[in-house]
Amino acid sequence: MTAEIPEFTAKEVATHHSTEDAWMVIHGQVYNVTSYLNDHPGGAEVLIETAGTDASEAFDNAGHSEDAFEIMAKYRVGKLKGAGNRKAAKPVKVAAAAAPKPKASNSARDLNTTVGAVAAMAGLGAAGFYYVNSTDALAALPNLMFLRSALPKSTGSRTRGLGFTEGFFLASAVFGVTAGVVSRRLMKLLHAHPSFMNYPPHIKLPKPVQPELLQQSGWLHPTTYQALPLAKKELVAPNTYRFVFELPDPDAVLGLPIGQHVAIAAEVDGKTVSRSYTPVSNNADRGVLELIIKCYPQGQLTGGYLAGLRVGDEVRFRGPKGAMRYRRGACGRRIGMLAGGSGITPMYQLIRAVCEDDRDTTRVSLVYANRAEPDILLRRELDAFARRYPDNLDVYYVLDEPPSGAAPAWAGGVGFVTKQIIADRFPAPGPDSKVMVCGPPGMVSAAKRSLAELGFEKPGSISKMSDQVFLF
Repeated sequence: MTAEIPEFTAKEVATHHSTEDAWMVIHGQVYNVTSYLNDHPGGAEVLIETAGTDASEAFDNAGHSEDAFEIMAKYRVGKLKGAGNRKAAKPVKVAAAAAPKPKASNSARDLNTTVGAVAAMAGLGAAGFYYVNSTDALAALPNLMFLRSALPKSTGSRTRGLGFTEGFFLASAVFGVTAGVVSRRLMKLLHAHPSFMNYPPHIKLPKPVQPELLQQSGWLHPTTYQALPLAKKELVAPNTYRFVFELPDPDAVLGLPIGQHVAIAAEVDGKTVSRSYTPVSNNADRGVLELIIKCYPQGQLTGGYLAGLRVGDEVRFRGPKGAMRYRRGACGRRIGMLAGGSGITPMYQLIRAVCEDDRDTTRVSLVYANRAEPDILLRRELDAFARRYPDNLDVYYVLDEPPSGAAPAWAGGVGFVTKQIIADRFPAPGPDSKVMVCGPPGMVSAAKRSLAELGFEKPGSISKMSDQVFLF
């Protein structure tokens, strides 16, 4: 008979919140992590900070390696009471407010009136011209007497009225002043835009401002899993595959901000298993979601599920997740990146965004560590970016087992990523520099110590965008 799994209430879990007694809830399961505090790669403070609480969100945002999930199993003590009855939150639909109807305008009527006035003034001007040639009009216009002295004197034999030239100048002056006032009113009407129908032909209608493509929301949903079919599967390195999934529409946008990741869920041996991965595609790659994943033979999700996928199989995704949301200038002018193995994927996503943005002047120094040369992922793409954008990217490879007898000889680093390598390749600590780290727990722990000794700020228990050292 199978033993019944103990259930605990949230209040019961909350009482275990000290360094001597630390429990937490992750996706409805209760774990006693007291004896694991000092062994946690991210440091004991990470676990102590969330002890006694539901740490599911922090756990998802941090992302973990395959063996982390296997390690957790031994610390499971039960499940949260009522966790199985919770329903996923429904997506909120926001109805767009109806655009206000434009108010009726009298512009057309006013324009017709003004044009009529101009025509009338032209007629009056012509009549005035005839009048001033037959009468002594200056006597009736005392305010314009100064014009009489300015006009040329008639040399003809007429004794009354003005000559042709004098009458012409006087009529032109009267008409010019009146027409100037009216024309200013006419121009105001021509440039008034109370509705879209009143724009002159030479003025374009304003276009709606579109958010940056790489930051747009799209197909992904943060809480609901959705399925996508596998369109392509390619072996790119030992036990490492490139998976390409098709979105429902070839023009669809994935909706993944730069630096964030997605979660994959699957049923493996009767249990739901979930892992987080960073795509190497972004919103500019319409219609697809592309991942590069190392499949460990003993890994629950990778070895037991992803490695056996065939084209046409559907996989469930949700997201976006994570604390990093990269935008131009958000991480200072210099970024040092340390990646190990498949930890290159979030770094590649940022590198691509920096290099493909003509206005991004950020300089990235990448140190990428692997066991052997065939294990280097995305090398062709990284080398291409470094060649095309030397002001944006510098790449330095480190191998445990460099090729022997190769021509040319291996020019990168050998062995572990040391403090000296970090000091030589990374920017110095300062307000305009940031360091990002992603890789195996041992490498991450060693890097944190080296960075602290070099003067960088100690990373927080849960990484934030404002941290000088950000851990994926």
